[in-house]
Amino acid sequence: MVIWSYLLIGASAPASVESVLAPVDGPYTAAATAVDTAPAAATLAPVADESERPLVRVGADELDLLAALEQVLADKFQPTGRLRLIPVSTMPRLAEGADLPAIELVDAPSRLHAGTMLVRFRLREADESSSLHVLSFRAEVLADVWFTQRRAAAGEQLADLDLLTREVDLLREPKAVPADPALVGRYEVARAVAEARPITWNDIAPRALVRKGQMVEVLAVQGNLRITMKGQAVRSGALGEIVTIRNLESKRDFSAEVIDENKVRVRF
Repeated sequence: MVIWSYLLIGASAPASVESVLAPVDGPYTAAATAVDTAPAAATLAPVADESERPLVRVGADELDLLAALEQVLADKFQPTGRLRLIPVSTMPRLAEGADLPAIELVDAPSRLHAGTMLVRFRLREADESSSLHVLSFRAEVLADVWFTQRRAAAGEQLADLDLLTREVDLLREPKAVPADPALVGRYEVARAVAEARPITWNDIAPRALVRKGQMVEVLAVQGNLRITMKGQAVRSGALGEIVTIRNLESKRDFSAEVIDENKVRVRF
């Protein structure tokens, strides 16, 4: 039984491209086609959206090829999430029972984007015969990001929020913050965040480990010599930032690096 999955369609390649670089229609054969002699395209442009076109069907026998193309493009772009390609033009069909040919990427957009894009690739058989294809895809970069279960106020720590994770497309939500547990203790809310929407990088800021007016431990380092003393923070700072500290005895200010909660380091 053949299983079909239905995918939303965008637009096909422009007529001028399809007429010269038409993808193979029907069962894939090892023989190289006339399209092999076409000159290489410089940069493939995005295709205009045409939502009224019929749905493209991807059969079970084409899923391996689609997965292989996704891996080739993931290796090229190194996205921060899982790359998924949604075919807009018809996928080439492989001969029944044949091994998956090697995929050679010929041309692709310079970056992933939310629109329809053209990908030009060659399928090479073990006997070195090949065929060239130009297909249209929509791309998604899927990743788990954080949402809040309630309104979050400025100054709250991420660790204190009721966080949920949901999968979104980072190409359409590029500023959404990936759900990385390592970030929880290091960031706080910089501006109010509405309930049930993705937390973005604009919504958060590095959490201040040293706050203005607080007493801090100062670690003074010179070679192998280490001295600790107390000081007062003149301004707030996050991990790795340089802040101003006031010497409690001399009342003189000096700069130090924030290294931990209420702890700074100065080198002489």
